[in-house]
Amino acid sequence: MEKSLTPKYLNPRYQAHPAQLSFHDDAYKVFFRLVSCGTGAGKTLCGVAEDIRWCLENDGIVGYVFEPTFRMVERILIPTLESPLLLGKPLEANPLIQEFNKGTMRLQFANGSILWFGSLEEPERAEGTNIDFAHVDEARLIRHFDLSWQVITRRLRGSAPGYPRGAWVTTTPDHPKSPLYDFFENPKTRDPESKVYRWAIYDNPCLLKQFIEEIERSHIGGLAERFIYGRFATVGSGSFGFDSTVNVGEAKLQDLRTIRYGLDFGWTNPTAVVATGIDGDGRVYVLDELYERQLKNEELIKVLKDFYRLYGRGPVLCDPSSPETIDTLRRADLDASGYHGKREDGIRELGGRFPKAGDGKPRIYVSEKCVNLISELLEYKENVKENDHAVDALRYAIELRPTNESVAARFLPFKFT
Repeated sequence: MEKSLTPKYLNPRYQAHPAQLSFHDDAYKVFFRLVSCGTGAGKTLCGVAEDIRWCLENDGIVGYVFEPTFRMVERILIPTLESPLLLGKPLEANPLIQEFNKGTMRLQFANGSILWFGSLEEPERAEGTNIDFAHVDEARLIRHFDLSWQVITRRLRGSAPGYPRGAWVTTTPDHPKSPLYDFFENPKTRDPESKVYRWAIYDNPCLLKQFIEEIERSHIGGLAERFIYGRFATVGSGSFGFDSTVNVGEAKLQDLRTIRYGLDFGWTNPTAVVATGIDGDGRVYVLDELYERQLKNEELIKVLKDFYRLYGRGPVLCDPSSPETIDTLRRADLDASGYHGKREDGIRELGGRFPKAGDGKPRIYVSEKCVNLISELLEYKENVKENDHAVDALRYAIELRPTNESVAARFLPFKFT
């Protein structure tokens, strides 16, 4: 395949494939742009490339890049900026960068352009001064996209006369009738200044065949529509009675008696870690998560030790399929061991915690920062082994209560066959 051209000022090693190039070609022409793609199709890379392009082509311009959580800023945005295809060096040692303040997440280029980084865990956090452009990554995982998008678009008043203005979103899509769909694609409600750029994982010539085959095996129906082809699609309701209006909540760390961690190993599929705390009433609070593909052991160890410092030491119950990695974690002074419970027992225990108990409260709460776990809980099906990595990590972390099957079954919205 002949290499396509790259936008002005970008690293020549970033060679936009034809689908990405159509997005770049509409810079300064289309005000609101949505890149709706499959997993691994190159959406975040082209979105961040566009951020750099606007900063380098317009001296002194001001932009903002948002992720659903701050952890995703640290583990997705910053590494993408520093990748060999883009800036190619650490931000602190790059001649194109005048200053990078990790505390305020403010990046100033040598030409005076400023790029801010932020999270959308709460829509109000997007408030601030006037900006010229905005980029929202993984919008599907933002719990209140409509409110956040309203705040962001209100800020696009321009930092000074003469600068171009615009906003773009890079994400795998969610479902029809969502705020994301209504703004960009619904023919009755879409913004007239918006345009959708869609491509499938097959359009990225850099994706490994093994990765594509794994995604094809684990994604069918509505999941394939979303994560392979980048199309808005409905995924059947999940097996759990998870309700984001009931089961999303934050813990008071001082009330927690026990800390436990669950770990599901992956490489092509994501490695998932969940940190949980249990209070004096036996109620489980999911405090935090890690969800990342191709995570090296040293990176995993660092994350787990960071969790230890944040939430406390506790057992790390692991997917038993990788005893060598478990031994590596132990040698790093982590309390790691394989999970040896039965899958159906773990699902039954987890499923029984979502409904409200006699005190009017559910037996499990999930922090709103755990966006990947929440996404899986909404779509999880007990008889389909896909889209379940964070859920598996959660069931490893939750200790089985001594109970008989008939009592547990009262809480279940489903039956095993």
